[in-house]
Amino acid sequence: MQRLGGMPPARLFFALCLWRLVPRREAAGTDEVVFGQLGGSILLLCRNVSKEATEVVWFQGDPHSFPPLFSSRVSFPPDVRFSLVDNSSLSITELRVQDEGNYTCREVLNKTDHEHRVRLLVANPPQATPKCWAESSSSGLMLQLFCSWPGGYPHPTLHWREEGQDLENSSWVISSTSSSDTHVETLNSSHLSHRKVFKCVGSHVVKQEQPACTVEIKLPSLESEPPQTCFVGDNVTLTCRVTESTPAARLSWLRDITQPEVEIQPGGRFLIAQEGNVSRLTIQNCSQGTDGGCYVCKAQNPVGLRELFVCLTVKQPVNIVGVVGAVVVLSLLTVLTVTGVVLYYNPLLCLRGAAFRNADSGDVLVLVDSEDDEEGKGFEETLSSCTEHEAMALVAGSMAQAAHLDHLTEGDNDKLHGGVSAEEVREERDMRLTASVPP
Repeated sequence: MQRLGGMPPARLFFALCLWRLVPRREAAGTDEVVFGQLGGSILLLCRNVSKEATEVVWFQGDPHSFPPLFSSRVSFPPDVRFSLVDNSSLSITELRVQDEGNYTCREVLNKTDHEHRVRLLVANPPQATPKCWAESSSSGLMLQLFCSWPGGYPHPTLHWREEGQDLENSSWVISSTSSSDTHVETLNSSHLSHRKVFKCVGSHVVKQEQPACTVEIKLPSLESEPPQTCFVGDNVTLTCRVTESTPAARLSWLRDITQPEVEIQPGGRFLIAQEGNVSRLTIQNCSQGTDGGCYVCKAQNPVGLRELFVCLTVKQPVNIVGVVGAVVVLSLLTVLTVTGVVLYYNPLLCLRGAAFRNADSGDVLVLVDSEDDEEGKGFEETLSSCTEHEAMALVAGSMAQAAHLDHLTEGDNDKLHGGVSAEEVREERDMRLTASVPP
């Protein structure tokens, strides 16, 4: 095969003129469609080439309207991405979008020409994997399965499967629609069950593997806050939260189980707000006669429904001033009672102690000898000490010993007046006082 670099411009122009003058002949070949991946390589085959063919020429587009792209005998402006294989098949590397189109292979024979047409599509497979999700129909009674795999050309082929079988062949499929990169199946809810798994499988003309995604449908699960309390005339909010649901559940509020089909409609004293999977029911101006009791939070999707009771207690407001006053009065009464008890018992104890002290001081006789003042002072100190010990003995329960001491004192006084010397009296008193005082 000759190269363009060795062909003079005049010869090239002459070849193009001859190509224009070649009489047009009817093609006897067949059409073929092939796919090449963007940026990849493709080999376009010129099928059933005869060994007697003198030349094989490739055209891009209509061979009667466009010049040859490549020839086994004559070279045209080169493009390193194009080349001939076995002098018949056309190889294209680094495929671009503009390479897409119709290609014609013309086999030049002695008496006739044979043409083979090939349509090349430059494909671009999706880069990511398919995405699956489930939704409820507008009526809320049917399940819609969505499968999307965008970013490819041509559009991929998507199939929903359940337990290894295509859903398109199932009797419980209501409808099946496809638009560009998304495929939707609408199913009757009568065949649905908790934790049932559906699988979407995607395929593409230039992608060997078949990526897939799955959806697991689930019954709703609910949770709420602890029971609420509302005072008459105040506002209260009841909260209900969906923790799990596939597809998303519709939330509603019922007054109680006595009217299970009557939903609370927002308006008046009732306000209903939903953010995502959380619904809040606000009751304004609570009434003890009509608002107290349990409310039903209802969550429903095509798989099934769940209900949860949220209870409310309505109370009369508490008189805070009265409660505080009662506490203060009770506190004062308690203080007065304790004070009265203390004042009742303490004066008796004081009077009894005073009586003991008076009796002790009246029973002790102090004798002073004018002849010996120093001995008299010593006797007074001894007597004072004995008096203190006597008081301690009386408090400890030694009443008998104190009475005996008083009796001896009176006897001593009589003896003194009878002529006994004062010195003898003092000695005898000292001995008796010493014996009467406990150690």
